[in-house]
Amino acid sequence: MTLVQSLVLGALQGFTEFLPVSSSGHLALAQRLFGLSDPPIAFDVFLHFATMLATLLYFMGDILSLLKEWLLGFAGRDQRKSEGWRYGWAVIAGTLVTALLGLPLEGAATRAFAVPWAVACGLVVTASLLGFASRIPVSNKQVSLGTGILVGLAQGIAVMPGISRSGSTIVAALMAGVRREEAFRFSFLLSLPAIMGATLLEGLKALREGVFLPDGWAYGCALAFLCGLVSLHFMRKVVVFGKWKYFSLYCLVVAAIGFIIGLL
Repeated sequence: MTLVQSLVLGALQGFTEFLPVSSSGHLALAQRLFGLSDPPIAFDVFLHFATMLATLLYFMGDILSLLKEWLLGFAGRDQRKSEGWRYGWAVIAGTLVTALLGLPLEGAATRAFAVPWAVACGLVVTASLLGFASRIPVSNKQVSLGTGILVGLAQGIAVMPGISRSGSTIVAALMAGVRREEAFRFSFLLSLPAIMGATLLEGLKALREGVFLPDGWAYGCALAFLCGLVSLHFMRKVVVFGKWKYFSLYCLVVAAIGFIIGLL
């Protein structure tokens, strides 16, 4: 893998990790176009770690505030009416559901990653979800345990390449009646434990198989981090203003490319 390829994959990971277009689908197709039939696992791990750091930095204030309120909830019953108490248990419930659903699908997801038409089918699913999102009425419910379970289910299914994690989880939160700004925040806060766990598992796998990092891997990771911050800021505006249809059309275009790559 060359320096240019590392930079392209880093930028793709950074932008598409948070936009509702499936970063895994884009990486799979890009690696296929580059002729990387067996891309270095360690590099993928570092790219995901870089975008996870971008999420931590972007939501650091929310994380510290909500964590403090959740911990205070153990000190007294009156503290359990706080937003942090509800968020904490919703994230825990969603993470457990994600693990119960996502881990059994890991093998199928790994195999699908190498099959362009399978990735394309996932992108069609994402396009359908985004098309539906624009018709969900605006509501104002609070994040709850039920929200965590429903969004966790969506996140578990989104381990399949082509199915956008951010798109499916935000749509699930909107279906649960959560207001748009909260759907955006909860989606990415819930992603942190899942990405941390997946990064740890893939990192251990990379160590067992032998760590190999391509030329320019550090530049690719730095670019993924910076592009991730820009993407998060842009994604917030997409969710708040409900601009989903453009991404739905975009996913259909990329899916068509995936089907063409599969045929060739």
